[in-house]
Parts: sequence; C-alpha cells; structure tokens
Amino acid sequence: MLRYLAYRVALMVPLLLGTALLIFLAGHYAPGDPVQVLLADHYTPSAAAHLRHELGLDRPLAAQFAAYVAHAARFDFGVSYINPDRRVADIVRQTLPISLRLAALAVAAAAVCGIALGVCAAVFRRSLADRLIQLGVLAGLSVPSFVVAAGLVLLFALRWRLLPVAGWGHPADYALPVAALAAAPVAYITRISRASVRQVLTEDYVRTARSKGLPAGGILARHVMRNAALPIVTTIGLAFGYAITGAFVVEVIFNIPGMARVAVDAILQRDYSVIQTAVLVYTAICTLVNLAVDLSYAALNPRIRY
Repeated sequence: MLRYLAYRVALMVPLLLGTALLIFLAGHYAPGDPVQVLLADHYTPSAAAHLRHELGLDRPLAAQFAAYVAHAARFDFGVSYINPDRRVADIVRQTLPISLRLAALAVAAAAVCGIALGVCAAVFRRSLADRLIQLGVLAGLSVPSFVVAAGLVLLFALRWRLLPVAGWGHPADYALPVAALAAAPVAYITRISRASVRQVLTEDYVRTARSKGLPAGGILARHVMRNAALPIVTTIGLAFGYAITGAFVVEVIFNIPGMARVAVDAILQRDYSVIQTAVLVYTAICTLVNLAVDLSYAALNPRIRY
C-alpha cells in the first residue's frame, strides 16, 4: 500500500508540471495584455515596458516558466497582476476553504440522496417509485446546473421568499447553492447505485441469505451494500470533481466569495498569476480525491491489494 501511495504521489509531479506548462502557454498566447489591463488609462509604451520588466514578463518564456515552477514548489505563487498588494497564496488561503466547503456539502447531500434513491429504485424495481426516480434521474442529467440554480432562485427566493437570493455565511445561504450543485451528482449516483445494487441482489449468496430467513434490511446492509459499494464510491469521487468545476458557475450566480468565483474574475481581467494558481490547485485537489477513492477500494474489498 505504501509503495502504491508513493507511486501515485510521484505521478502527480509530471501531471502538475504538464498542467502548469499548458496554462502558462495558454496565458501567454491568449488575446490581451495584462500590462495594458493593469495600466488602463495610464498606459504608455515606457510605463508598459517598465511594468513588464518589474513583473518579469520581458524574460524568455522558459525562464519565466522555470521561475514560476521554482516559486510554486515553495507555495509562493507571486502577486496578483490586477491587485499587486495581494499575494496569490493569501487569496487561495482565504477563498479555497469556501469552495471546498460548498463542494463537500454538495457531494455529501448528493451521496445521501443518490444512494437512498438508487437503493429504493433497485429494491422496488419496475414499481411506480422506480419509474418516478428514473424520470428524476433523466431530468437531473439533462438540465445544466445554472438552469437549476436559476429555477431555485426564482421559486424559493423570489416567489416564495423562503431563502436568500445570494450571499454566504448564514446557514440559510447554503441551501440553494448546495442544491444547485448537487442536482446532477444526485442523478449520477442514483443511476449507478440502482444498477450496482440490482446486480448484487441477483447473486446466489443473496438468494441463500433470503432462503435462510434473514430480514431484508439485514441482507441489504450486510451483504448487498458492501459488495455494491465500489462503483458507487467511484461515482462519488467523480461527483466531487464535478462539484469543484460546477462551482465556477454556482459561486458567480449566488455571489459566493470562493476561489471559483475569484478564478472567473481573474479570467475576465486576465490576471494570469491567479488563473495559473487556480488551475494548479484544482488539478491537485481532483488528483488527491481520485487517489483517496482508489485507496478506499482496499478498505471496502479485502481482496483488492496494491
């Protein structure tokens, strides 16, 4: 296990380097000049040349990338091009916990609802409840998160005035963004849970347990869910990646001061230092979540060894 863990962690290094290189090149060759944006009405050729030298943008690309990687390895991501008084590491430290909390709440809600609905649909297959759940899954997979968010705001905030339109901090502020972000993962987890549980319910050892007169709840908890867990856990891990990326839209709609919203603002303002850091951080988070999912297989199924 430790050897496998070290191998996976070592694989993260070229992955992060490749991601950093792609984002660095995309930022360099993308339309627009951050120096021109930063100087705005004070732009002159001499002032631009001076600022470009201060930011290190007049050096060769290889030197700029090597300097960025060397500083990033020490968790020093430089300063924001648009707000030079703010260090990017401080921005990450202040906003990333908000985005992670939003994503974790959405995935937790999606896991609870998705597993419950999937098990219900599998146990009561071809019933009215199963058909209604399948219809809900189809709707959840078809409607994008920003449409769900708009609908939730229209109904719960503007028409019925039950929840705030936007904001972050009060417990009531969490409800709508978490629901908007969890809609699609609920559909994915429900579909996988239904298929996985349904397959295990047809196994011989389940029929043997039934023939022994064991209660249905005990069979489900002790024999079915444990053996059906691997694909469900995999889907929950993928749902976290969806929630992290889906937050780019949800945080803007609900005015949440998380890192995804900061990244969107940075893209609009061509704040390349913040964009590069946001992409690196999100890539590292998604990689760590996938690693945690892989390691959980061994805990769920003792026959799996690394």
